[in-house]
Amino acid sequence: MGRWFPMDWFVRDFDHPLYFEIYKDKEQEAFEEGPALAALLALPEGSLVLDLPCGWGRLQPALEHKGYRVVGGDLSPLNLQRHRVEFPGTLARLDFRSLPFKNACADGVFCAYTSWGYFATDQENLKQLQEFARVLRPDGVLLLDLTGRGEVEHNAAAVGSGWYLAEEGYRERVRWSSDGRRILAERILAGERFRHDIWLPEDHEVRAFLQAAGFDLERAFGGLDGRPWEAGVERWIYRAIRRPA
Repeated sequence: MGRWFPMDWFVRDFDHPLYFEIYKDKEQEAFEEGPALAALLALPEGSLVLDLPCGWGRLQPALEHKGYRVVGGDLSPLNLQRHRVEFPGTLARLDFRSLPFKNACADGVFCAYTSWGYFATDQENLKQLQEFARVLRPDGVLLLDLTGRGEVEHNAAAVGSGWYLAEEGYRERVRWSSDGRRILAERILAGERFRHDIWLPEDHEVRAFLQAAGFDLERAFGGLDGRPWEAGVERWIYRAIRRPA
């Protein structure tokens, strides 16, 4: 089992009951995102896929519909508890920096909706990708689904750096770190304050980190429909192949 540290923002924010209110729109979005991302993973029926992080399991039905065998993993006990009730299956509580899986045990790793870049250092974020590579068989597939940085820059400029009321009902303020690498999103809901601090890499950084972690990038997509990658689109989706040792 990996180690996690209370000072990491995601330990508290993703394990808070209000997390499900802040991200309630993801329940409906799963009906579009799940089948599209599962198709881009493009593995044979019967493949073993690690859903990392799995959250409350909203994308598991789409993976299973493709015939994949799915094992979910997440840090949040609250998410895993909901997952067990709504989408029963094989689950593990884990830290991305030290996955509790054997070497070369999986055919695919499914990392959806900007779940890379949470850690404070480049070394830790690289370690996450290295762990994904370690648990994949040679020629196994990583599908890394990220928010396009250009889209975030555009949206952040549109709302400015002050507080505003989001459609979901919480107050939000979005700013960039002093070095321009990380997006800092503060949210207030029901008197509780949340703060996401996520590194949003440039495309060349994603490609370099994948290469350094042991992957060859097969293709980069610019949307759920599999269109070619472009700098200004909402989703950057990378299908990378684990290099043989």
